[in-house]
Amino acid sequence: MEIMSALASAAENSGISGTPVLSWLPDSVLLEVLSFLSIRDLVRSGRVCKRWRRLIMDKTLWRHINLTPYKLNSKTLWHLIRHKFVASLQTLKLKGMLQSVKKQEFLTPAILQEMEKRFPHLKTLHLEQTNLHSLSYYYFPSTLKTLELSQCELPMNLFKAPPNKGRTFPKLEHLFLSNVSSFSNHHVETICSYSALKTLSLCGTYRVKDVGIQKSLPFLRGLEHLKLQGCDISDITLHLIGCHLKHLRTLALTDISSLTDAGLACLSGVKTLEKLLIEYNTHLSLNSIIAVCVTLPALGYLSLNGKFEGRGIDELKKSLPNCKVTN
Repeated sequence: MEIMSALASAAENSGISGTPVLSWLPDSVLLEVLSFLSIRDLVRSGRVCKRWRRLIMDKTLWRHINLTPYKLNSKTLWHLIRHKFVASLQTLKLKGMLQSVKKQEFLTPAILQEMEKRFPHLKTLHLEQTNLHSLSYYYFPSTLKTLELSQCELPMNLFKAPPNKGRTFPKLEHLFLSNVSSFSNHHVETICSYSALKTLSLCGTYRVKDVGIQKSLPFLRGLEHLKLQGCDISDITLHLIGCHLKHLRTLALTDISSLTDAGLACLSGVKTLEKLLIEYNTHLSLNSIIAVCVTLPALGYLSLNGKFEGRGIDELKKSLPNCKVTN
């Protein structure tokens, strides 16, 4: 009944008027309706009839899989990989058991290797609350372009070189870290050396300091999007960004109390900057922000933290007529 109710609701959301008998719908429409279902309901819907069992195996329904709402163990994950997921899988989101009582590891080298074998188009892997202490980076599928880690536990040697020269590291283009407290200078330097990153987002990674950014810069020449939130960095990092990241399009600096006007002035060298977010940085003045922004010809969006009001914001908007300013 839950599945039928969900399908009826999805059909309505798809613009299907009235209450049609689902068996009358052509495959193309029914596939659109099935795409609104959660993974659990999608699997269950295969029990309705032979036609639905055939339809739920359509590759379009299994390109982007989000399993974070569910508690998984390694046995369940093995079953899904071997019997449910299809070769067209592009995005996989998983949630571990760090917050549970057992805290058992569910992601193993064997599972990662099986992923690479079965899913040649897997580009994005998102992991939450996952214990990675038994893993090394070279076990991750080499097809990955995006890696997202949130509240995970990492070993210091996660990114060590593979013992087998036949294995290659994933050539990541986008790396997102959120509240991974063990992520350090060593991690950021090492993973950047194996990748050609276009996006780097470090949120709540307080162990990353100026020296980590400095050692990573030689490998970040092509970086286009950078977010630093809650990192223990200073004006030195802004100086390095201004000198070396000449292709940067987006820069977000959030909750970094040690930044000053002197450091912000260094960003005037990043002429490609299109979006600048300066939030919860209490030591920056309005005059310094204006002075930097007027030197950035491509800047079209500026986000502040609500610190400036009234006449100050009016002055900022007047100085940047071609830039959308939010406060």
